Amino acid sequence: MGNHDRWLERITRHGGTYRSRQRFTLPDPVLAHAGKIDSRECRLTCSRDEHDMNMSSLKTRFKLSAPLVHRLTDFWCWWLAELAGMLPKRIRAAALPGVERLYLELNGLEVIASRGTSESIREIARYPLTAEALPLEQAQEVAELASRSRELILCLPADKVLLKTLSLPQVAESNLREVLGFEMDRQTPFSLEQVYYDHVLSKRNSKTNTLTLELVVTPRLYLDEQLSKLKVIGFQPHQATLCREKTGQTQPVNLLPEAVRQHRSDSAQHLNLALGMLTLALLLGAIALPLVNKTQVIQALEARIELATSKAEVTRRLRNEVESLSTDSGFLLNKKQLTPLVLEIVNELTLILPDDTWINRLIIKGQEIQIQGQSTAAAALIPLIESSDSLHNPRFRSSVTRSQGSNSERFHLSAEVAGGSAI
Repeated sequence: MGNHDRWLERITRHGGTYRSRQRFTLPDPVLAHAGKIDSRECRLTCSRDEHDMNMSSLKTRFKLSAPLVHRLTDFWCWWLAELAGMLPKRIRAAALPGVERLYLELNGLEVIASRGTSESIREIARYPLTAEALPLEQAQEVAELASRSRELILCLPADKVLLKTLSLPQVAESNLREVLGFEMDRQTPFSLEQVYYDHVLSKRNSKTNTLTLELVVTPRLYLDEQLSKLKVIGFQPHQATLCREKTGQTQPVNLLPEAVRQHRSDSAQHLNLALGMLTLALLLGAIALPLVNKTQVIQALEARIELATSKAEVTRRLRNEVESLSTDSGFLLNKKQLTPLVLEIVNELTLILPDDTWINRLIIKGQEIQIQGQSTAAAALIPLIESSDSLHNPRFRSSVTRSQGSNSERFHLSAEVAGGSAI
């Protein structure tokens, strides 16, 4: 019975299918120590009380530290896939070109080399599986082919890979690989030493605090044999996984052991990182540029406002000066209009006083005038002054006296100027 028959017999004995789904709960020791301690010692030494205490501690520690990075990564991948799906196929092929990979498949007699992307794949060459090295010409062709390819992927046949969907508590995420290794003999018909394995985390349920993942397993002897045959030819794969037929789509797992994995610099990843940094810089520039423009506009407006303010201040001072001059000019004009001229008063007295009356002294002070003089009939002067339009309220300020040696009388009277003061 060959290795293949034994593999089928063990899988059939375990469940009769290559792909199965099972929801299970890890044993208490695994939950208590998250895969960090040996299960047999836990079953012998861990009591139920100790398990409850450790479970409480683990739940408190892991519940508070949610896997934010994983969620952001899942969201980013989903978002890019949605955006890419909205594009027409031609535009998507031009804008998002696939990365050329070299796919290797062994059919027992030869190695089938195919080149393609995640959307299509095409066969380009076949090389015989021999115990000796290839001829020089073929060896050079293999070396050139491998150097031109970004990634070499070993495609495993479906009958050599066991897929199993599991559901685990979230507390096991920090040591997920160790937990899967510990559970290998319970969930598969093989022990940990007999297989290479990897997993794909497909879902997190925050309500039930569980993880849904897919366990991928392949026999260790089988994969080591395939790698040895490829090494003789000159191929050193970067990844060993399950490939879909007629497409370049693969399971996002790598079943190669850590010792033979090639840690290469990913130029595409570096390019993506550089483009991401450039995009971030452009985004920051797009945010900062309007702010800088607004700052410059504000500064220009402030300068214009300052200039306008200074001009407004000059205008205000000139207006105040004009108002002050207007007030002064109006005051003088009003004063002139309200104050009769001395000549007008003298002319008025000349017109109303008779010829036998003469003035010795005329005093004009404000609204009042005082007249001192002589007249043949001083008492008749009061009605004459009352008849004037410019003078009113005449009265004697002292008694009338007769002059010696003449027929005239001395008088001293006063009157008020109508409409304002004379001076």
